[in-house]
Amino acid sequence: MQILKAYPEQLTKKHIYALTMSPKIGRMKDAKGSKVDVATWCIYEDADKDGETRQVLSIATPEDEVLATNSTTFMADFLSMVDLFGPGGVDRIEVISGMSKNGREYITCAYAGD
Repeated sequence: MQILKAYPEQLTKKHIYALTMSPKIGRMKDAKGSKVDVATWCIYEDADKDGETRQVLSIATPEDEVLATNSTTFMADFLSMVDLFGPGGVDRIEVISGMSKNGREYITCAYAGD
C-alpha cells in the first residue's frame, strides 16, 4: 500500500490504519444522498483480490466514521474540489448519484460546505 495524497499531509499511524486497513471502513455508495463532514482523507494505492493495483479514496468524519470508494469519477470530482479549496478546505461533501449513458448508476460528490 502506498499513500499518494492525504490531508493532513502527515497522517498519524492511527489515521493511516483507520483510513486504509480498518474492518470498520464503510462503502461510500451506501452514503448516497448524505452529507459527509470531512476531517481527514487520503488516496492510496492497494492491490485488490486479483492482485491488480487500484486507487482508493478514504474519508474520515470528525466522529471517526470512515467511508471509502474506488470510483474514478468520485475521486476526480473530490480532487477538483481539493484543487480549488485546498487540501483542508473541503470540509463537507454530499454523496450524489448519476446515470451513465449506458444506464449504469454511479456515485460522485459535490461540495456541501458553508
